[in-house]
Amino acid sequence: MGIIRKQTILGTIYTYLGAGLGVFTNLILLAWFFTPEQIGLLNVLVAYSLLFSQLANLGFDNVTIRLFPYFRDANSHHHGFFMIMLKVLTLGLTISIVLYLFLFPYLSKNEQGSSLFADLGFLVIPLIVFTLFFNSLDTYSRVLYKSVRGTFLKEVLQRVFIIISIGLYIFFSFSFHLFTYLYVISLSVPTLFLFYLLYREKEISFRFEKGFVFPKLKKEMWSVSVFGIITVFSSTIVSNIDKIMIQQYLDLTQTGIYAIAFFFGVIITMPSRALSKISSTVVAEAWKSNEINTIKTIYYKSCINQMVFSLILFVGIWANMDSLLHLLPAKYASIQWVVFWICLGSFIDMATGINNTIIGTSPYYKAQSVFMLVFVAIIIVSNAIFIPIYGITGAAFASAFSLFLFNFIRWLFLLIKYKMQPFDLKYLLTIIIGLLAYFISLLIPKINPFYIDILVRSAVILIIYASLIYLFNVSEDINNRATVYIQWIKHFAGNLRK
Repeated sequence: MGIIRKQTILGTIYTYLGAGLGVFTNLILLAWFFTPEQIGLLNVLVAYSLLFSQLANLGFDNVTIRLFPYFRDANSHHHGFFMIMLKVLTLGLTISIVLYLFLFPYLSKNEQGSSLFADLGFLVIPLIVFTLFFNSLDTYSRVLYKSVRGTFLKEVLQRVFIIISIGLYIFFSFSFHLFTYLYVISLSVPTLFLFYLLYREKEISFRFEKGFVFPKLKKEMWSVSVFGIITVFSSTIVSNIDKIMIQQYLDLTQTGIYAIAFFFGVIITMPSRALSKISSTVVAEAWKSNEINTIKTIYYKSCINQMVFSLILFVGIWANMDSLLHLLPAKYASIQWVVFWICLGSFIDMATGINNTIIGTSPYYKAQSVFMLVFVAIIIVSNAIFIPIYGITGAAFASAFSLFLFNFIRWLFLLIKYKMQPFDLKYLLTIIIGLLAYFISLLIPKINPFYIDILVRSAVILIIYASLIYLFNVSEDINNRATVYIQWIKHFAGNLRK
């Protein structure tokens, strides 16, 4: 638990530093200096690269998370595990790139007068390569209990390079096509840094150890990999299918508007990123030792802690929605309900904790693949129904609806199979506290200018919410950490008086 707490705190700091950079990048730079169509193009490139890179992974990240404990041995370079991974990724990459080249004419046919994706869609290929290797190296780094570096490289360093690229684009006024090349380079840089760090630490070895993978372990690797393809690829479809379907049903302009709105939901899920990275390794080790009580504890704490943080973010965003829209150009003035449904879906996903990680690393990991296939079907069908009727608001509603059903299925599975039930009256109390803070904030009259309104309203919400969460001891972890900070403040204030 100490490893989880320490790396989660540090990872969360990097994540929210990245979130600040992301707000500046998406809500200021991209929204004001690029057209929605151009923003849509950038998001579609990333969506396709994520989709095809996860296919190229061939489910091996699941093998790394679940079975690396059997290879772990620094003296033998982990019995050639990296070389096994490299061979699998090379095969998967070849299959994925060939498939993308075959499908590209069909994927780019719905341009509706725009040739952006037809002209620049080939950049998906280098993005597939670098995205694949970053994700796999990051997973490898995580099982070595070094999860924070991946978070820093992805959330902070990558966004710094993107901001530099946008700055060059604004000041030198070169073509959007050239900017897109710089954007792809910015997305690729973290992979090179991560490879260098692992190589410098001698965690990368190109030696293959014959004979270590005995038949039973080899069979298990095949099984985990096959079902991992279904699980991880399906998960990527779920995360990106809305943007792809908006592009296909509507156009790149609507995709860009949706992408700006979608960023608000990304802010809500930020706390889970650091937690899920390190918890997957710890939970896998716990399953190996059959430490069910440890897993139950992690499950409960992940639910309550993520719910506390995600709810304050949800309430803060929705209470300040009108003022936040002043940060955006007029063409984004009607995205309120898109933001609401996206944030609601993100909140639901956060409040149900690391159920995905627990099932995915358990003896019933195959069930996770079945659940993901069901989830893919639900989200594709719901998007196909609601996008033509309600446009991007329909896509946001479909996302929230699908996330609710999917997390309900996973919660029910863990309850039936392992009697794991994380929800108690503290969850209801948290929601009541969040609603109370929200409705009190509505009593504050509008303040001009809008940024003062955001500061005052947010401060009121934070004071009410944080005070009541602490007073009612909703989360033991949060209270313990808050008590430490309070003692620091008292000590600092005491020294000032002296």
